Amino acid sequence: MSRKPRSLKQIQAQMAEQLRAADKSWADIGREFQKRFHVNARVALRQARGWTQPEAAERWNRRWPDDPKTFKNFSYWEAWPSSTGYAPSLEVLDRMAQLYECSVADLLSDLDDYGAKKRPVFSQIREPGPAGGLLPPPRQAPQPYALAAAAPNPEVRFDPYFGAPPVKPVYDDLGANPGELLSSMSTAADISSLMEPPDGGNSLSRRSALLNLSSLFAVAAAAPLAGEAVLPTPAGRVDPAMVENTGLIVGGLRQQNAALGPSATVQTGLAVRAMMEAVVKDAPPGLTGQAWVVYGDLAHLLGWMMFNMGQDEAARFYYDDARKAAYQADDYELAANVLAAQAHLSMSAGDHQTAIDHAQAAEEAAKRSPSRRAKAYAADMTARVYASAGQGARSLAALERERRQMQRIDWAEPAAERWGFYGPSFYWARESECHLLLGHPVEAADAGALAQQRFNPAYLHNNAMALARRAQAQVQFGDVPAACAALAEAARMATLAGSVRLTTEMNRARSQLRPYDGETVVQALDVRLDRYSKQRGAAGNGTGPRNSVEEVL
Repeated sequence: MSRKPRSLKQIQAQMAEQLRAADKSWADIGREFQKRFHVNARVALRQARGWTQPEAAERWNRRWPDDPKTFKNFSYWEAWPSSTGYAPSLEVLDRMAQLYECSVADLLSDLDDYGAKKRPVFSQIREPGPAGGLLPPPRQAPQPYALAAAAPNPEVRFDPYFGAPPVKPVYDDLGANPGELLSSMSTAADISSLMEPPDGGNSLSRRSALLNLSSLFAVAAAAPLAGEAVLPTPAGRVDPAMVENTGLIVGGLRQQNAALGPSATVQTGLAVRAMMEAVVKDAPPGLTGQAWVVYGDLAHLLGWMMFNMGQDEAARFYYDDARKAAYQADDYELAANVLAAQAHLSMSAGDHQTAIDHAQAAEEAAKRSPSRRAKAYAADMTARVYASAGQGARSLAALERERRQMQRIDWAEPAAERWGFYGPSFYWARESECHLLLGHPVEAADAGALAQQRFNPAYLHNNAMALARRAQAQVQFGDVPAACAALAEAARMATLAGSVRLTTEMNRARSQLRPYDGETVVQALDVRLDRYSKQRGAAGNGTGPRNSVEEVL
């Protein structure tokens, strides 16, 4: 006679034992567990084996040590398709089926069957929005995951929130890879060929990018002459066209900074700011607010470039300047953006309380703005500063707020130029960074892979930063070859788009590889890092003076 069970786990164990004795398969037992305990198929099959989530992760890691998982991964897979879960890939489902000795279909038996209905065209599917509304379909139909997972690239990750990554052009008309083009571009046409519009929210349209870049290079050509003696105060001549065109120039500077880094951009930005001071001063009353917004955007961009170059005091000056401009213009969207940047600056200096204060102020300013991008980005920075302060629960809650706001954004709707950088790739890069700061390397590496798939390939600085952090995550869970590959690619990109902050992240990744210095793959990495370092040094000794604060590996 069996003893009376004293816990749910004992009840489940006895039930599984009895069903196995009756020659039932694990799939049969899982279906019975679904009915009896009201759990989904993935939970039922794990419980049928009598395993907790950590125990299931342990068995996974024994069989596939090159692809380690934690209990959190199982938690995400089991929570899907709710908003708190992550969709398991086909490879993951196949391995779970091997663990539980069932079929992949058994793991998905709790999902609805739509076979009796006429299925809509994939590109016309509209996702549920807030309050029962509908979000518009994506501008480009994402590739069905069944096809994406079967692709030969094992690095492809399924994005549970924003769909499959956009298809990136591998070759252009010249037969060159977009990243390789950066090493030889010398004309506006070369750079404009890189401005392929990525997925929603990550860039302007191609037409806008070309317009911005044409304005940018006109200003860049005049940059050596842009002084008070050559650019007189345009008294009485400040009109809407002048303010609008200056805004386009600022947008072009932002594109150049994203693609090539601050060293190639900051001098032109300073020259344009000198001109904008005169424009703001002499703008007629009807244009004052618009002029202050353009000035604030430029000051914010200058602060960001100074921050990336390691000049924190200069960054603080320009951020303060930008925030004053935002309040002069009564523009809470701009104010939220600047306050978030100030939070980042304080965080990098180790002043966590001030960083949190600035981030909370950014969220308050964003609430007064109609911009959902402002609300999402303010939550993004809050997540970052809480992670830096070691407050994991608050950081993950802020990421959830950001994701909810992003799902409400209509990416097809034009937005202010300042948000050209912001989109799903940015979200995943931030989630990767937060998990890295919180000591979750597996989750950090997974999120980093999703970010990497979605970044515009022309934005070398953002790509390199995400790669450097991904390398740190990979080395922390022991995948040294992958970490070396990611760090080498980050260093290659840094030869063209380097910054002190990027160098710091790469150096941090390399220092974590010290225990593996004797391995061949690490020694090969050092050879590549040395070569890229010399390339950066040669570039710095070329036609223009090298920035005094920029470091090399």
